[in-house]
Amino acid sequence: MKGGGIVCLLVLIFVVTVLASGCITPPRESKGSIPQGSEVTGTQKATTEPTQNVIDTRVVTQATPFPTPSPVETPESYSKLPEPTFEPTVYKAVYRNVIPFSNNATAYSVIVDNPPLIIEICISPKMVTRNIWYESRFTTRDDVYVTQTVISPNAYLEVKVRDRASGNIIAQDGFARTYSIDTYRVLTIRSAGDYLVEISGNDLSATVQMRVPAEPGADVTPVATLSCPS
Repeated sequence: MKGGGIVCLLVLIFVVTVLASGCITPPRESKGSIPQGSEVTGTQKATTEPTQNVIDTRVVTQATPFPTPSPVETPESYSKLPEPTFEPTVYKAVYRNVIPFSNNATAYSVIVDNPPLIIEICISPKMVTRNIWYESRFTTRDDVYVTQTVISPNAYLEVKVRDRASGNIIAQDGFARTYSIDTYRVLTIRSAGDYLVEISGNDLSATVQMRVPAEPGADVTPVATLSCPS
């Protein structure tokens, strides 16, 4: 009985010790609690505005923003401008002739009051036939003879437009020699003046047509369409 009494005494002492020390946990501070001594009078700002800081006033100074212009009202409709009309220039023929050339020349005085003066020339050169002989390089074969029809090597045409007063050449063109062998040639004189048109040639014939703009409503000789040999 003595040992059991000691055990009971120990249990009683343990219970009294626990009760004396206390087992109550102090209340935790809530996240939304307000510290004592502080007072909230409004919603606090999340960010603060940056302050302007001009470092060198000799370079940067405070200014007023440029005023934004008022938007321009777009009209509902526009009046459509009339389409410009272009009337083609009507030309009149002032000269047209077929001239044979055999080492000869001809000239015409042309006064141009209403330029341009357009000189058209169709050339029909003399054609010659020649036989070309090729010697065969093989002893068992005959020589070869070829017949060719070509422009006469003596054919040529030259046109010069001169200022009558000074004799200076204003424009020139031609056929063969130092010129091409195109059979259609055109010279255009774009200034008013008194001109001398010289044409010389050999072994060909040339259809020459000169034309200038016609006066409105005038009865004129129509311009012909020249057909040149290819």
